[in-house]
Amino acid sequence: MNNILALVLAGARVDELLCLAETRAKAAMPIFGIYRIIDFVLSNLMHSGIDNVGILSQYRPHGLVRHIGTGEHWDFMGRKRGIRMLTPYIGLKGSDWYQGTADAVYQNTDYIKEFRPEHILVAAADHIYRMDYKPLINFHLRNKADATICFTKMKTRSHRFGYGIINKKKQLVRYLEKPSSPPSDLVSMTLYVFRTEFILDILKDNAIESSHEFGRDIIPKIIDHSRSFAYVFQGYWAYARTIKSYYETNMDLLKRKINLYKWQIRTNLLERCRYRDRTPAYITGAVTNSIISDECRIEGKVKNSILSPGVHVARGAEVADSIIFHDVLIGSKARLRKVICDKDSRIGAQSVIGGFGKTISSRQFDKLLNSGITILGKNSSIPKHTRIGANTVIYPAACIKAKHIQPGSTVI
Repeated sequence: MNNILALVLAGARVDELLCLAETRAKAAMPIFGIYRIIDFVLSNLMHSGIDNVGILSQYRPHGLVRHIGTGEHWDFMGRKRGIRMLTPYIGLKGSDWYQGTADAVYQNTDYIKEFRPEHILVAAADHIYRMDYKPLINFHLRNKADATICFTKMKTRSHRFGYGIINKKKQLVRYLEKPSSPPSDLVSMTLYVFRTEFILDILKDNAIESSHEFGRDIIPKIIDHSRSFAYVFQGYWAYARTIKSYYETNMDLLKRKINLYKWQIRTNLLERCRYRDRTPAYITGAVTNSIISDECRIEGKVKNSILSPGVHVARGAEVADSIIFHDVLIGSKARLRKVICDKDSRIGAQSVIGGFGKTISSRQFDKLLNSGITILGKNSSIPKHTRIGANTVIYPAACIKAKHIQPGSTVI
């Protein structure tokens, strides 16, 4: 795949993830215990034999920079292989913050020209799937396409996605970004293959018109005057943009909808352990249908949950239907249900957090928190004997004084 250059779109901040994305790019979100969301696209590129990758990052890039490092964890090292972080810059000719996905690619025209690729693969960093890109690229080449847009079929239609309509020859005849009434079941994966000369000319022309997004501005315009095709992906795909979809994607692993052993996803396991190996998990309690990562210490009960490395569940504590990030301490006899708890938090003894008893939607974020999920931000410190109702958000560094926080609350 020497004639292909990959560009990964990893610059976005997602407000729908509330405090979980307050200090990190969405692509850097932990998932499935030990992974980051960006690990999936990077692993796909590695398995597909694509040698050179540019990461277009903007919002809070330090976490991604630390996680990706030299690219050695995905074998992106060597004389003809490499990975680079491409953040916005100001130079002699001037530049600016990336205004959108298309603008991010356009601002890195010089980087693209260094490699002289015949084709460019552009992929979002915040989708979860396992895909060999070689059949997609071969489909693009076989059809002598200017642009190939990758879609997946989705039974439940939502206005949050882009939708395509194709003919019998798999040509893309219409594309709508986030329509109120979706016209088909073909959802864009924000995965494109472009002929380099074609897309650079399009981006240059559209920059004058201040068009910044591939889905909203570029794809609908090129259909009528280019060879645009649609490639339909058949495997598992998730876009964990909201709290609910992020939670459900994690739970899909426990429901056996995802087989990470077959997917062979790679990650940087050294990042959180300060360049030392984590010790094995130590379990004296009870664990049912859960993912328990290295250096976890389980003395209580864990059920239907995913625990990242370094989590301690003390004696008598119960964790159910929850996602617990790195190095969280859950005190004795505490009870958590349907909780997403960010890193380095401390849950006091005999606290009760989550979906116990009455449940009402979040008063401030009613469209985002209405399914009983409770969120504890990074470095949360929950005092002993505290009760926190479902659909509640505890922001990082919040001062918890009340012993009973009503369901649907927001604590800043």
